[in-house]
Amino acid sequence: MPMLSQQDLAEEARLQALHALGLLDTPREDRFDRFTRLATAAFDVPIALVSLVDRERQWFKSQAGLDYCETPRSLAFCSHAIALNDMLVVPDTLLDERFAAHPHVTGAPRIRFYAGQPLHSVDGQPLGTLCIIDRRPRTFGDADRRMLRDLAQLVQDELNRDVLVANRTRELQDKNATLELTMRLRETAEQALRQKQELLDAVLETVDVGVVACDADGHLMLFNRAARAFHGLDADSALPQAAWPAHYDLYGEDGLTPLAADDVPLVRALRGERVKDAGMTIHVAGEAPRRLLASGRALHGTTGEPLGAVVAMKDVTELDASRARLAESGEWLRTIADNVPALIAYVDTDMRYRFANERYREWFGVKTSDMIGRTVLDAMGEGFYAPRREALERCLAGHASHLEIEEQRRGRTRVISSTYLPHIRDGIVQGIYVLSTDATSAREYERQLHALAHSDHLTGLPNRRSYEERFAQAIARARRGAAPLALAYLDIDHFKQINDSLGHAVGDAVLREFARRLGATVRATDTVARLAGDEFVIVLEQVGSPLECERIAAKLLDAIRAPFALDGHLLSVTSSIGIAWSARPEQAAMAHAADDGLYRSKHAGRDTASVLVAGA
Repeated sequence: MPMLSQQDLAEEARLQALHALGLLDTPREDRFDRFTRLATAAFDVPIALVSLVDRERQWFKSQAGLDYCETPRSLAFCSHAIALNDMLVVPDTLLDERFAAHPHVTGAPRIRFYAGQPLHSVDGQPLGTLCIIDRRPRTFGDADRRMLRDLAQLVQDELNRDVLVANRTRELQDKNATLELTMRLRETAEQALRQKQELLDAVLETVDVGVVACDADGHLMLFNRAARAFHGLDADSALPQAAWPAHYDLYGEDGLTPLAADDVPLVRALRGERVKDAGMTIHVAGEAPRRLLASGRALHGTTGEPLGAVVAMKDVTELDASRARLAESGEWLRTIADNVPALIAYVDTDMRYRFANERYREWFGVKTSDMIGRTVLDAMGEGFYAPRREALERCLAGHASHLEIEEQRRGRTRVISSTYLPHIRDGIVQGIYVLSTDATSAREYERQLHALAHSDHLTGLPNRRSYEERFAQAIARARRGAAPLALAYLDIDHFKQINDSLGHAVGDAVLREFARRLGATVRATDTVARLAGDEFVIVLEQVGSPLECERIAAKLLDAIRAPFALDGHLLSVTSSIGIAWSARPEQAAMAHAADDGLYRSKHAGRDTASVLVAGA
């Protein structure tokens, strides 16, 4: 058995994909006929076909304007489109040596024009075409090509409907399976969270560390078992803060001086102070004084709203045991921090991480355990550290900082907004609090709004608003550098006639090509803008003299005079130009002079330029 060539193998794969559809020799279906009817109407042609190219024949799944449903493949125009695997357009068959002697050209149906867009299987094999046929030669512009491609895409979707439905069904089944798994995982997570909460409650009631918490309004909400044992009382939510020291027998470290209400560790934490190992004494009547070290902080929700404050108190006589129990309480704070949608970290004065929440792993792929004790540079790398170094050093000097940095990590680009707050105790910086949020969506939205507000949607040039800003900036630069400036106003001659005779689509194409030629003719530092309609403007910086303006105008006129080849039309386009030049530019004077120059060019017969010295 002879080996098949690559071309033969490709053809066999194509035929296999065609036969897999199961459409050959099936009855006519309106879902395909509607497209051939639509094609004949849309393109004003007598014949439109949905053809499928088999091994030895071309078979029509739908035909409008023909009485037969297949032809030999050797006579099929569509076979050429299949081989090309791209749209085939033959404007005049008698002028094309491939088809001039074709029996369907010299005889019925007397094809003089043909356009066919290949139809593909879901895996990209060309199966046939949607084609249109006319008995007269014709042009076929870009808009016609787009329409034929769009119609062919709809036909292609119908050809592959069963395959697409099957694929979609599999996708939905996979998604359903994923959803079920996600639900099971969520149930597991919720159960684990409930167990964790139960465990936390149990821990709070069993540890020998006193835990006291209040809400955001300063009402006592929690005394755990150890706290109740320390004070001999439970939390009284109705008790005002001023009454806490006397009611709960709070004294200073000396055990003699009553503690002021503002010095109560929980009050300090509620004010936002991070309290660490604050010494105090609880002296309950009839019991031995108990010296405690209290540490606490304010609590915030996931969106930053204040929740209150919590203080953990340990008996210094059992310091070693207290440390282990306090670490368990720290899990509560860790859980809160890890569930905040932001990066939270604490860096000491040696630039070493002492705390980092779980978001660092999610955003940067760095485990928290690999960060603690290491410097920012070692843990995160030079690319992360370098743009933040100044903010960190400023913070260590006692000044808060804020900056935004665009980071690309783990295949994603983020705009990270970071705040650096110095941790100051007794006037000395102890470290740095770092809070970073993802500002990507907000910044992208701002960029999109700016682009829409400052550019012309048709040509892509700066619009009137952007031009006015740039012109003002150019005048300011010219004044600072004592440099001359030129301003050119340009109109397309008889543009309304182009629109009226050839249509707005051609008019738009003329505007785009006109804008392109202007940009290609002047310097990259010059500003080309579209004001409205066919009105354009160019800001020309550092143009030495009116004579140089005339040379620039000549280049512009020559660039525009070259014929415009657009959508099958060869157009002669000219422009009228007015240029204002000034050694000491003023915005209003230059605009008036450029407009006056444009007026003179039009009255001089158009296709010319007039250069005026502004203010002269």
